[in-house]
Amino acid sequence: MSAEAPPRIDLGGGWSDTPPFCLDWGGTVLNIAVELNGACPIRTVMRRIAEPEIRCSARESAETVVYSTAEQVLAPADLGSPFTIPRMALVLAGVVKPGQELRRVLRSRGGGLEISTSVDLPMGSGLGTSSILSATVLRALAAMGGVTIGDAALTDEVSRLEQTMTTGGGWQDQAGGIFPGAKIVTSGPGLRQRLRVEPIRWSPEREREFSQRLVLYNTGIQRMAKNLLRQVVASYLARETETVQALHGIKTLATEMAFAMRDGEWGYLGDLLDRHWRLNQILDPHTTNAPIDNLLARVRPFVCGAKLAGAGGGGYLILLARGPDEAAALRQELGEVESAAIAQQGLRVRARRR
Repeated sequence: MSAEAPPRIDLGGGWSDTPPFCLDWGGTVLNIAVELNGACPIRTVMRRIAEPEIRCSARESAETVVYSTAEQVLAPADLGSPFTIPRMALVLAGVVKPGQELRRVLRSRGGGLEISTSVDLPMGSGLGTSSILSATVLRALAAMGGVTIGDAALTDEVSRLEQTMTTGGGWQDQAGGIFPGAKIVTSGPGLRQRLRVEPIRWSPEREREFSQRLVLYNTGIQRMAKNLLRQVVASYLARETETVQALHGIKTLATEMAFAMRDGEWGYLGDLLDRHWRLNQILDPHTTNAPIDNLLARVRPFVCGAKLAGAGGGGYLILLARGPDEAAALRQELGEVESAAIAQQGLRVRARRR
């Protein structure tokens, strides 16, 4: 069984999907599932094996870990390990439970499991890879068990998984890769975040115009914002005026950006991207740094707006060129720029041939 998904780029609204803000006010996020160089770089491959054990491997690690007892799988989450997501997913899916004899349970299910994950993107990319990888693991597990899980339910399950792992976060990353294309995702206030996913209602011509202007560039700067979520949440809970106003402003910008995309108002969309970037810096001054500022100054003649994907500080830079000619000149100026295209399919699962 293979599950693969595109990463997402977040144009607007990021942070408004994160508790407790979204629980109080609801969230609004505008993001796009993208294929990079014609492929979906986030995938999980799962298959039955004869041995009653669980084998996990990850592309970024040279090792394969074998679990033969429930206690091994149920060990506390290690956020630095690429095997934590598969382990916690097995627990969340009910495959592994405390006190059970794992080998006996696996035999009753038809054999052990081999789980291989891969993310063909650099760490700290800002493209939502961890949450989207979790979604591929959970959907592949469900498919292996003959269970159908809908997209909205899968988004919720990833949030539960991240709470189990103590990483927290909101719902926009997994929603960005699970659901295809460019869309605006909203939730109302309340403990249960019911998502409403609305594709951007633009014409094929408008979508083509946007794609011609979109440039996605890997800055090569890795940033792991380990404590950033805690800092922003603490500022919000303390009702610090700048933080509260920035979060509401970011949420509003997502809706305005969606209208600009639909109507092909590219200069205005660029202005909104720049405004969003400034609000991100209010939430976290470390969103930018000298290398990022220098890079933005270098590309400014070619673009009408820009922001870093995700929490910022590094990773991929989202650039909206002034036009197709400027986009071509920008790619030449930057050198190695990956080909990014709007993904017409979101997370998908398929049976692999034996």
